[in-house]
Amino acid sequence: MAELGTGLWILPDRPVGELLQAVLDSERQGLDEFWLGDEGPAREPFSVLAAASMVTDRIRLCTGVTNPYLRHPALTASTALTIHEFSGGRMVLGVGAGGDMSLQPFGFDAVDPVSRVRSFVEIVRSVAQRRACDEYQPPSYAIDENLVGSRLTVFVGSRSEQMNRLASEVADGVFVAGMPPFRFGEVIGWARSRRPIDVALYPSAAFSDEAIEYSRPQMIWGLLNAPQAARDRLGVSAEELQQAADELRGGSDSRARSLITDRRLGELMLVGNVEEIGCRLAALVQSHEPSSIGLALTQADLSEGIDCAAAAFQVMRRELGDS
Repeated sequence: MAELGTGLWILPDRPVGELLQAVLDSERQGLDEFWLGDEGPAREPFSVLAAASMVTDRIRLCTGVTNPYLRHPALTASTALTIHEFSGGRMVLGVGAGGDMSLQPFGFDAVDPVSRVRSFVEIVRSVAQRRACDEYQPPSYAIDENLVGSRLTVFVGSRSEQMNRLASEVADGVFVAGMPPFRFGEVIGWARSRRPIDVALYPSAAFSDEAIEYSRPQMIWGLLNAPQAARDRLGVSAEELQQAADELRGGSDSRARSLITDRRLGELMLVGNVEEIGCRLAALVQSHEPSSIGLALTQADLSEGIDCAAAAFQVMRRELGDS
């Protein structure tokens, strides 16, 4: 297996200064990639990553993930290529259908998601390679990969079978996050069904009681868009989850907290100390052989979380026999 990368994913739900500091802290800790969510009316991820590209030297800067309902693919491609140029070739464009958290505030539904993402990737490739397609005719002043000097990497992030099979066909990799670890095997199997592509595997994690309680209501979002089989396994209905999500949007997290019991939380994310989570990461690497593995952090104290994550990755490498 090629050298294993490590990284972090976070929501863009906090001040820009904290987000930039998180990128800097991640690079300082030796991590290889930083994924920033795109959740519509939250902080704008491309702006943050553009700023981060000017104050970092090595870490890959990734959207995890944007969607074709809120952004036009051609302009998304030119934005990503501009950051790619800023950063010296470190941009990774992650795209998916978009979930309830990003689309619902605008009243959008993910209609025909597989076709929309397929078209999105095709247009992004066309812009990046300055070639025509059905929905794009490149002008003479267009930016492209040749001007930047390196290829723009495109990942697809999704929980569904059809979307991951599409990723296996058209993408450079898949971003596997926002789902219970018990689903990783089937999802990665779909993503590798047509050809071998990179897998960025990102379970959610909490290292302390404070982080657990901060994260607990946020676990609603991944379950809300999960397949019925996953909800059945956890014994929770789509109606319960929708009601909890609606109240969470309105500022009340009590229903979400009551739904995400300790038992459910233990199936939805990695919970424990640095040693325990590091060992679980090693087991995930051995089972699924990702190209990179990271942690999705939703805790209040990002600096503490990043330090714990870096220590957990050291434990993971020890367990894998990688000095």
